[in-house]
Amino acid sequence: MKGLNSFKRIIAIIDNIKELVASIPLNEALNQVRKLYANFTKVAQLIAEAFSSGILLEIYERLKIELSLVEKYNPPVRPALDPEFALTLRLYSLDDVEVGKFLGYPECCIRSFVDDCRLFFDKEHLRELDELRRKGLKVVVTAGFIPCSLYCEKAIESGLLGHLEDFSEIRLLDDELKKKLPHSHSAYQSFYEFLC
Repeated sequence: MKGLNSFKRIIAIIDNIKELVASIPLNEALNQVRKLYANFTKVAQLIAEAFSSGILLEIYERLKIELSLVEKYNPPVRPALDPEFALTLRLYSLDDVEVGKFLGYPECCIRSFVDDCRLFFDKEHLRELDELRRKGLKVVVTAGFIPCSLYCEKAIESGLLGHLEDFSEIRLLDDELKKKLPHSHSAYQSFYEFLC
């Protein structure tokens, strides 16, 4: 899937929910949303309700700006979703499994995060990082995503993790995102985690 397609997947979900809310009565839209997005019903329902009340309209424009920048750079690893989106919805107060599925995280990484309480990079990640460095590679991860392993093929294929020789293009994207999408989320100083 890689970075651009991974990001487009999330935007397509948000677009679909927005269109449902705009085109049919809210109760019908919520029923449709629950059916369509059974793996993350609470997240999808929250997005629908936020569109219905109007609180996501301004944030939606920010997501479109982010999408245009991701399309411009076509990175192998997608950036974090605009932190203002997460703040507005209080997304991270919801069930971690549902949020992970909405964000396209692999099941193995969700399970590692939830079951093993891997909220940060740990000793195993550092050991793997050292191995990758010896191969001349650097690691970039979508900000906020903790993979089960820095070698996780599913995370790489999902555009959430990359082993790169050069960060320069992704750093340019990250800088442009920070400039065009300033935010107040203190946990996200960057749209990426650069592990070198």
